[in-house]
Amino acid sequence: MLAQRQFGLVLGRFQPVHLGHVEYLRAAKQRCTRLVIGITNPDLHELGVTTDDPARGASRNNPFTYHQRAMMVEAACLDDGWASGDHLIVPAPINQLDRLTQYLPPPDQATFFVTIYDEWGESKKRRLEGLGYPVETLWRRTMEERLTSGTEIRTALRAGSSEWRRYVPARVAPLLESYARDI
Repeated sequence: MLAQRQFGLVLGRFQPVHLGHVEYLRAAKQRCTRLVIGITNPDLHELGVTTDDPARGASRNNPFTYHQRAMMVEAACLDDGWASGDHLIVPAPINQLDRLTQYLPPPDQATFFVTIYDEWGESKKRRLEGLGYPVETLWRRTMEERLTSGTEIRTALRAGSSEWRRYVPARVAPLLESYARDI
């Protein structure tokens, strides 16, 4: 049995939520009492460009609002059988570290859980450690080892393909379908 922290913390853009995110959320939830799910780039008018992955801050790659992403995350958690007290969804301005900590439990009560696929993952880990948080890497994988990506799903949505449906939780699909009209 894994030792459990009071709070676990995870971050993601969730543009949109997909089954790879569910795997990440589930793995983190197993290691804590309550999972705080931070949605990065919460304000689409203040997108931050990182040198580690400049595409993350492009408007085209961030079509869904904070509210839409929070609704998708909540739907994914419900789809996975979580109770409402198991998690909390918060804004997480990862590119404004001085603001990020205002939305999170303090470092002595929480552990960040990260997954690493590229240099952005490494950079995010260093940033969080720099804030004083313990950080546990759940896994390191290559980009080719991912189940899917938000980019692939957004591309399929824009093309009018229904192929994206097999990569998102069942309760997320109708939300995504309604939100996709805007992208």
